[in-house]
Amino acid sequence: MVAGMGERESDRPVDEAGDQGPQAERRMPLRPPSLDDAAPPPPPRPPLTDETKPPVLRAIPTPGVVRTARTLWILSFVLGGAAVFIAFLGRDGIVDELTERLGRLAPGYDADEIASLVDVVYWSSIAGLGLIITIEAVLLGSLMKRRGGARWLQLIVLVLHAGAALVGSAFLAIGDRALLMAALLMVGFVLCVVAWGLCLAPAANRWFRMLDEAQRAALD
Repeated sequence: MVAGMGERESDRPVDEAGDQGPQAERRMPLRPPSLDDAAPPPPPRPPLTDETKPPVLRAIPTPGVVRTARTLWILSFVLGGAAVFIAFLGRDGIVDELTERLGRLAPGYDADEIASLVDVVYWSSIAGLGLIITIEAVLLGSLMKRRGGARWLQLIVLVLHAGAALVGSAFLAIGDRALLMAALLMVGFVLCVVAWGLCLAPAANRWFRMLDEAQRAALD
């Protein structure tokens, strides 16, 4: 019976989990594959500075005819300003001469009325010349900014300039400096006419119609 019991004890099933417990604890389970393992690396960070040079507008060079017209206009301004300055300095002589002339032309007026009329004529002539010069200078600045429409406004002002020059020659070019005043007024008007004509040249027309060119900026 002992032998039979030994056989029965040897026939008991062996607990495989119990016998392999320490080895099972030392064995690490495999990590399941992840989608991150197959993902491409992130793109590099863009630089904080961009070395690309930005485009800028380059002004079209001014043609020679327009530069010559600008010079002539400036000379006419100088001559007109000189005429106004001389007329202001010689006011006493001009007023006396105008009083005598108007007294002969209008004998029915008294001295006070003649004096008032002389003041109106004198100051109106000077103010007209000064206003014309100022308007022409403003239009010249607009013209040099390539605004071709200013040429037609200058044509209107040229007509007014002719009238102001004639009035100035009649009422301001008298006395000792009569020839000088007349020469300054007439030459100044002629210079304005020539300058306006130069702005109608083909090269000037192309310059007024062209657009500024774009180029890359030169970084220092």
